[in-house]
Amino acid sequence: MLDRILTIWSRIETTLIGLLVLCALLTFLGGAAIRVLAPQHAVDWAEEVALYFIIWATALAGSVLAAEGRHINTEIAVSGLAENPRRAVALLVGLVTLGFCAAITWFGWEGYEFSAMLDDRSASSLRAPQSWTLFLALPVGMGLLVIRIVLLALQGRGITRASDQPGGN
Repeated sequence: MLDRILTIWSRIETTLIGLLVLCALLTFLGGAAIRVLAPQHAVDWAEEVALYFIIWATALAGSVLAAEGRHINTEIAVSGLAENPRRAVALLVGLVTLGFCAAITWFGWEGYEFSAMLDDRSASSLRAPQSWTLFLALPVGMGLLVIRIVLLALQGRGITRASDQPGGN
C-alpha cells in the first residue's frame, strides 16, 4: 500500500514539475516574443513569473529525487566501507538530512509568514505577493521531502541508492 502511495505521489509531483517548467518556458518565450513582435504591448513581469514557476519546480524536485534514490550523497566516501558501517553512515546521513529538511521547513514557514505580514510585493507592475509566489515554495518543498524521507524509512529505503545497495551503486 505504501509503495503504491509513493508511486502515485511521484507521478503527480513529476507531472506537476514538468508542467511548471513548461509554463516557465512558455511565459519566458511569450514575453520575449511580445517584446520583439509588438513592443507596445510588452509586459515587465514575464521573466518574474517564469522564475516563480522555476522556483516552485525546483522546490518540489527534492522529493522526487529522494524517491528515485538520486538525492545528494557522498557515495565515494562510503562505497569502500563494509556493509554494517556503510549502513550506519547511511542511517546517520538520513537522520541529519531529515533534521536539516525539518529545520528548513520550519524556518521557511517563518519566512513565508513574515513576508505575508509585511505584504511584500514584487517590483513589477504585476505586484505579485511574494509570500505565496516565492517564499511558500521552500516550506512546501522541504515539508514534502520530510514526509517522503519518513515514508521511505518506513519502507526500509534511504534517499540514495548507495544506502539501499551493498557496495554503493
